[in-house]
Amino acid sequence: MYQVMIVDDEEPVLDSFAYILKKDVSAFELCGKARSGTEAVSMIQNLAPDLVFMDIQMPGIDGIEAIRQIRPQFPNTVFILATAYERFDIAQKAIPLGVFSYLLKPISRKTFLEELRKVKNHLDQLKNKDQRDLDDVQLLYETKKEKKNHFLRSLMWRDPDDNEWKGFLQLFHISCDRGSLYLIESVGDISEDMKITLYESVTEKIQYKYKCFGTFIAGRMLMLFPEEQSLNNLDYHLQNILNKLSPYSFVLGHGGVYPLSSLHASFSEAFQPFAIAERKEESYSAERERMQSICNNMLKIDDSGTQNLFEDYWIQVFNSFSFSVAQGKMVALFTRLLSKLDNHVLTVLDLNMDPAEEIMVLKSVEEWQQWSSNIIKRLQEVNKVSDKQSYPRPLIAALSYIRENYQKPLQLSLIADEYGITGSYLSRLFKEHLGTTFIDYINRFRLNKAVILLETKKYSIKEITYIVGDQDPNYFSRIFRRHMGISPSDLEKEGIKNDK
Repeated sequence: MYQVMIVDDEEPVLDSFAYILKKDVSAFELCGKARSGTEAVSMIQNLAPDLVFMDIQMPGIDGIEAIRQIRPQFPNTVFILATAYERFDIAQKAIPLGVFSYLLKPISRKTFLEELRKVKNHLDQLKNKDQRDLDDVQLLYETKKEKKNHFLRSLMWRDPDDNEWKGFLQLFHISCDRGSLYLIESVGDISEDMKITLYESVTEKIQYKYKCFGTFIAGRMLMLFPEEQSLNNLDYHLQNILNKLSPYSFVLGHGGVYPLSSLHASFSEAFQPFAIAERKEESYSAERERMQSICNNMLKIDDSGTQNLFEDYWIQVFNSFSFSVAQGKMVALFTRLLSKLDNHVLTVLDLNMDPAEEIMVLKSVEEWQQWSSNIIKRLQEVNKVSDKQSYPRPLIAALSYIRENYQKPLQLSLIADEYGITGSYLSRLFKEHLGTTFIDYINRFRLNKAVILLETKKYSIKEITYIVGDQDPNYFSRIFRRHMGISPSDLEKEGIKNDK
């Protein structure tokens, strides 16, 4: 409800407007009456009304002067001038003050209500614009926060590419191309909420002296300090802040200053105190329990928390051990993970895999990240299916047929005839049990095969199109992009770039 104030030195006018507002108007509420310009200025400052009906001719300062004095403090307040005389010079003075309208007395009830209707539309538009502006600001804040967290998190396992770090510089107005990473952890019996509070306090205090970007990751605070000023005394100031947070204790790791395009090296150095401590403290049985917990949770669908848990684990492993040792630990993890899934469903969905064969051939952490991200999504799909129900026999037969004949032209009706059922019934089975259509399932199956063939780098895209059973390379490329979010040629180029 909008607040209205009436300013007039005639009591009948005040009473008349007040009566109409109370009896006939629901969107406005009378918040005050003033009988002079001076009184109006004082009351507006206290009440901050949305709308003011202002008489011009009053004792002391007139309505025009009252608006001139109050307008800078209340730029969005709507003023409607009322006078008994139609004077062009008054209208000229009112225009620069942003007066909404100019009414001649006596003001009829109909005119009064019509003005209120116009003002309501105007105020509603302002409110909607303000809300949109707030939404835009909030969206920008959330987008920047998400991009900051993604950028910092990626530094734990790789260097950013040229576009990533240039985009980061531009988004956060960083005027240098070098920086240092620090890692902080509060140790002891302390809740996650308390840790976040402590880290926020550290960030707030250090930002008085240094530009800093931080993100909370697995109970730790990762902080990036761009070298926009000398970082020589940063260790001293940061340690001093941590000491003053007694009785809480902290582990602090810091990396050297590197170009922003090579910041993973700084993270590796900052992580060393934690890697040493974890190797000492985490027994073999404790590591097995942690792995068991990750396996129990990482197959949950659309659960970003458990995905972060998995990512935090493998980032720690790859930063704590040699690449080959870390690969071995990931083989153990995925072997345990696969043991939890339905073997029959794995076979039907063409996800029979040997973790050792697939993981040990990877040559870099980047390749591991791409492989694990893709396989986790596929395993989640398998888990989703096996959790719901077992397949009817006709669907199992149809899936087996597709698996064995995907390189040939496939038709729903022909496969249905093969097993003595109708095409509509088989189509319904795909929708009910797999959550997809017959065509989309075949497309996805062929695309998975195509990705594997692309990775071998033995065939052209055109050859792969025919190998997986499609006859139109252009159609295949469109389907590939729709499902994979990238064209086969771009994926091929990415693979070539990673080999260099």
